[in-house]
Amino acid sequence: MNTGKEKAWVKLRTVEGDITAEMLCGALKSADIPCEIKRSMLASGLGAHSVSLAGNQATLMVPEENLEAAQAVLEAIDFEPEED
Repeated sequence: MNTGKEKAWVKLRTVEGDITAEMLCGALKSADIPCEIKRSMLASGLGAHSVSLAGNQATLMVPEENLEAAQAVLEAIDFEPEED
């Protein structure tokens, strides 16, 4: 049941591999920005967590109100912006 108190999570960035996603999510959490990782079906289905698994992508999710701050954190650590 939605009580209206739940945060709206939005996509911050899709990256190659779970390890990269874990490192970036850790940087966000260190900056007091909540972060969740949405793993690809490939990684989830195989239980694989690596950079080298072909096609393995992970999406960083943050609360909507933290999106700008999260983008600033990734820019500060010189992470390449996502190409749309």
